[in-house]
Amino acid sequence: MKSWITSCFYALSNVLFILPVLAREPNIIFVLADDLGWAELGCYGNAFNETPNLDKVAQEGVLFTQAYAAAPVCSPYRAAFLTGQHPARLNILDYLRPNSANALPAGELALPEILRSNGYRTGMVGKWHLTGYKLHGAEFEVRPADHGFDFNIGSEVKGVGNGANFYPYLFRTQPVPWVDLSDNRLGEGEYLTDRLNLEAVEFIGRNKASPFFLYLSHFAPHTILNGRPDLVEKYRKKYKPGPSTRDRCYLCQDNGLTWDAGNHWAQHHNPHLAAMLECIDEGIGLIDHKLKELGLFDDTILIFSSDNGGETNVSSNAPLRGGKSQLYEGGIRVPFLVRWPNGKVPAGKVCQHLTSNQDIYPTLLEAVGIQPEPSHVLDGQSILDYFRNPESDTCGRILHWHYPLDSPHFLGGVSAGAIRKGDWKLVEFFNPGTTSPYELYNLKDDPSEKENLSAIHPGIVQELQTLLAGWRVDTGARLPSPPLLAEPSGLLFGEHFSDGQISPRWWVEKEWETGGGILRRNKLPGENKRVFYKEPRFKDALVRFDFRFDGASDLRLVTGSSGYYNAVVHIHPGHFFIQTAFDDRGPWYPMTHGEYAYEFLPGQWYTMTVEFLGDELVAHIDYEHLAYAKHPILGQERTYFAVQVDRPSAAFDNIQAFNVRKHKDYSENLSRLLAHSGKFPVRKDPEEEYETLKRDTHASLHLNDPAYRQLVNDVEQLDHEKQREFPDAFLPMKYLKRRSRKSANRLSWKTLPTRMPFSPPTGQTVLWSNTFTARILP
Repeated sequence: MKSWITSCFYALSNVLFILPVLAREPNIIFVLADDLGWAELGCYGNAFNETPNLDKVAQEGVLFTQAYAAAPVCSPYRAAFLTGQHPARLNILDYLRPNSANALPAGELALPEILRSNGYRTGMVGKWHLTGYKLHGAEFEVRPADHGFDFNIGSEVKGVGNGANFYPYLFRTQPVPWVDLSDNRLGEGEYLTDRLNLEAVEFIGRNKASPFFLYLSHFAPHTILNGRPDLVEKYRKKYKPGPSTRDRCYLCQDNGLTWDAGNHWAQHHNPHLAAMLECIDEGIGLIDHKLKELGLFDDTILIFSSDNGGETNVSSNAPLRGGKSQLYEGGIRVPFLVRWPNGKVPAGKVCQHLTSNQDIYPTLLEAVGIQPEPSHVLDGQSILDYFRNPESDTCGRILHWHYPLDSPHFLGGVSAGAIRKGDWKLVEFFNPGTTSPYELYNLKDDPSEKENLSAIHPGIVQELQTLLAGWRVDTGARLPSPPLLAEPSGLLFGEHFSDGQISPRWWVEKEWETGGGILRRNKLPGENKRVFYKEPRFKDALVRFDFRFDGASDLRLVTGSSGYYNAVVHIHPGHFFIQTAFDDRGPWYPMTHGEYAYEFLPGQWYTMTVEFLGDELVAHIDYEHLAYAKHPILGQERTYFAVQVDRPSAAFDNIQAFNVRKHKDYSENLSRLLAHSGKFPVRKDPEEEYETLKRDTHASLHLNDPAYRQLVNDVEQLDHEKQREFPDAFLPMKYLKRRSRKSANRLSWKTLPTRMPFSPPTGQTVLWSNTFTARILP
């Protein structure tokens, strides 16, 4: 009797335990592979790699054939997934370097934050890659906890992709593990993917009593490929590895091997890639086992995908063209599997609808019944209908990509944008010198992108390019002009003005404010207000910044050395130019360089690229609109850096300075930019034109003509003697009228400073002696 009562009690307890589980919102598990190509899974037709658990997910759910990554590299994908926004809106356009000043802004409402505020437990295991790292000199780190994750483990603390995939996760002689796993839980030979799988399964077990969101973000199979030895050997025996794409392998060298004897860089049938993928697949099996054990399997949404296409030096994305870093299909089309049992998602179906990974955010919110935050901009759209009705008629979805690069990616990608509308896809190349800036493909007839149809269908090219250009304006997508004379080689300092992540090295006065991720000259009255960066120190450098006119008429980038200005880039609504300044150490006189007409529209973002190299400076918006200066004053170390606005209002963003080396195409690019001199002249009234010509002629002759320079020196000496001996006769009349004014800024002709600005601030007067020497009165 007692045994029967006990059995009933336990049965009733189990029912009571299960009932709230059945009533709660569904769990969400999102598993992301790193650099896994579209064609690597068995369910997508791969016969070499073994992925039985993922293949079973496809059998139990929906397999997407035309799912895309928002970018062909890592960080932009992850930013788009967590925010539902296009990477262009977030200005995370490429993978973040280890010392990057950029990061996913803490002010963005990320998916785990909104889920957590609606009762979800949130956990992240594995790769983050949405910040720079303090170990690499980054001023700020933004971690998963800053974006709503209750639990986080197994994330990197420094640069990723070094192949140190075994405990203690040290790369070669480096003293610090590159992931935050300080203990060994799996014994000798603990493998990173296995450890991440363990942590994921345990997170599920700890949070079985409440709905949870788990983001399992694998580092595998990112190169340097380095699989678990037992599985690597299995695949070596299965099929002979392809030839190596590298003649140097660090992991082989460290193990006393030559060449690539370990097959880490096998071009096809790579045993390490297959082994790493099998470990990911094993994790799916462990997760499924745990969900079934806890009675959670039927009410858990599981999604599997990859952050971009596979690297073509260790795999093939065939039949798709290209791979990681490229906007061809092999770089952006990714595997995408969805399972939600009990009929919520039909089993064994294939979906051919277009989708991109920024769609995941709104889709999951709709699936669990959460309304998006109205103030949070969503570029993605819910595809829950695709989940439920994968074979329904396709709609007119349009997808966009924006991937501007300063130089070609080491894996082959180039600076470009792309758009897909229906079966048509247009790739627009941003770099100059391309035979044709456009490639057009019909992906229904030509999924391998072999036949460029741009010459045959110019009307479709024009339609798609117009749509793509309009989308760039709508999203604020920036299109920096690539470097001409200098190539960036490392960040000096950078600022993206994200809330809570602003460096204290900026000296900001009351006329300036930050908010919404930008620096803004506000509406408070005042002329020529500046923001200074404290204690900069650089010589050759590339400086880049985004700007926007909102009522101001003169924006400036001001640089200087040892109390002198040396160069200023002026930007006006209708033109921009460079001006070198007065410096008595030369002596050098103010001079205008390369004035170019360009219509900057109010309220629209632009990017200015400024390159300092030796005694040269070039400022450019694109390859045609550029200003060039060559002057001795430029060849100095710069210890002063500021941006200035003449009056309300204007905005700045993404101010960055990089170390540089001489551009590999320096001579060719210099010839091209000199050939553009005078191509877009600025119209001025005759008086202004005369004053500019007079000043520049004096500065040029003094700089380049020794006879003129000697004559000026002689005349100046005579002028000084006249003024000293006969001040009442030779002091300028304008000064005599003003010298009685009581002002803290009053200037005396005898006490005028020798360190003068490059040009007078607005509203002040320039007096010229008969030697063309400029003096400024208040």
